[in-house]
Amino acid sequence: MRVLHISDHADPLATPGGEFCGGQNVYVRELARRLAGSGCTVDVVTRWADGRLARREPIAPGARTVRVPAGPIGPLPRERFGEVLDEFCEGVVGLHKEAGGYDVVHSHYWYSAVAALRLGDRHQVPLVHTHHSLGAVRRAALGRDAADEAGEHFAARHRIERRIGLRAAAVVASSPGELTDLQQLLGTPRHTLHVVPPGVDTAVLTPRDRALARAELGLPADVPVVLFVGRLEQRKGWEDLVPAFALVRRALPGAVLVVVGGEAPERRTGRGPLAALVERHGLTGSVDLRGPVPHQATARYYSAANVTAVPSHYEPFGLVAVESMACGTPVVATRVGGLRWSVADPRVGVLVPPRNPASLAKALVDVLTSGAAERRQACLDRATSVYGAERWVDGIRAIYHRVADPRVTAAGAQ
Repeated sequence: MRVLHISDHADPLATPGGEFCGGQNVYVRELARRLAGSGCTVDVVTRWADGRLARREPIAPGARTVRVPAGPIGPLPRERFGEVLDEFCEGVVGLHKEAGGYDVVHSHYWYSAVAALRLGDRHQVPLVHTHHSLGAVRRAALGRDAADEAGEHFAARHRIERRIGLRAAAVVASSPGELTDLQQLLGTPRHTLHVVPPGVDTAVLTPRDRALARAELGLPADVPVVLFVGRLEQRKGWEDLVPAFALVRRALPGAVLVVVGGEAPERRTGRGPLAALVERHGLTGSVDLRGPVPHQATARYYSAANVTAVPSHYEPFGLVAVESMACGTPVVATRVGGLRWSVADPRVGVLVPPRNPASLAKALVDVLTSGAAERRQACLDRATSVYGAERWVDGIRAIYHRVADPRVTAAGAQ
C-alpha cells in the first residue's frame, strides 16, 4: 500500500521542543516509520523550512520525507502558514502526480486538510485526517483578547475542520473526549470516526537507572527533580509552572526543575521570558534550561525525573504524559483535552485545574513525597497496555485498508 502523509508545518525529522516542533513531528515520524516496517510505502510531504535539510530524506527503509518549497525556505510560524498555503497545496498535488498516485492520503492538522481537500477534488483518492488540535477548543483555551484578535483565523479554521470531517473517509481521534468534540463541535459523522490513541516506541522510551541517568545529565543524585518537556509557548503552561515550582521549593528546598524545550542554549542572544520569570521568582540556580534535545535522548530525562509536569491550558492528546509513563515516571497534568483520559488513573499521576499554580504545586509535592514504587509500576503497566506502538499502528493500518478497499467498507456497514 502506498500512503501519502501531509504534515504541513511538522517536519518528521525536525528536533522536537524547538519553536515550531512538538508532538505532531514525533507522531508523524513514528507512524511513517512503523507503517513502512509493516510493508507500506510512505511519503511524508512537509513545507521546506530549513535550507540545511535535503529536499528528500529517508526516515526509514520504505519511508521518506519530501519537502516542498512554499514561500522562502526558512521557519514560518503556523499562524502565517496561510500566506504560503496555495503554493504548498500545489506542491502536494504535484508530488501526487509525480509519484503516480497513492492508495491513501492521510492529512495532519487543518492546513494539511486544505491540501488534502484540493488533492481529493482533482483525484479519486481516499482521505484520512487527524486534527491534532481543534480550533474551537484551542480558541476557548486562549485569553479572551487573544481569541478575539484571531477571530477571522479561527473562523476559517473551523470551516476547514468541519469540511474535512464531512469529506474524509475516516477521521482519527486520539481519545474518547476528542471523538465527542468532533461530533458536537464539527458535526463529524460518527461512522467515519475512529479512536486510535498514539503509541510510544518502548524500545526508545524505556526506563533507565535513575542514578545513572542523572549522572549522565549532570543532575544532583539525591534531590527531587521535576521535568517539563515541550515548546515554550503560552498554552503549554510554563508561566504557571514557574510560580508553582517556587511553592514546591518551599516544601522541598532542594528540588530542581529541568526544562527540555525552547531555544537551544548556544543560540540564545539574551534573557528570554522564561529565564526572566525564573529570576523574578528567585529560582535562578534551581531551574535548569536544557533547550530542545533529540527525541531518542528524552528517555534519559524522563528516567532522571521524579515527576513530569504537563501544565497545558489545552492539550489535544498530551504525548509527553504517555512518554513519561513509558519510562516509569508519574505525571502531574492539567485536566484538559486528552490528558483527562491519559492521566485518568490516579496511580499514574494527578490531574489539576489549568492556570492554577497553587493546585499544581500541591500535586507535585504529593507525588514527590509518596508512593514512588507503586506509581512507577502503574505507569509502566498503563503505557504498555494502552499505548503500545504496535496497537496504534495496527489500528491506523486497519483504517487505511478499510477506506482503500470498497469491499471492506461495504462489509463493515452490514
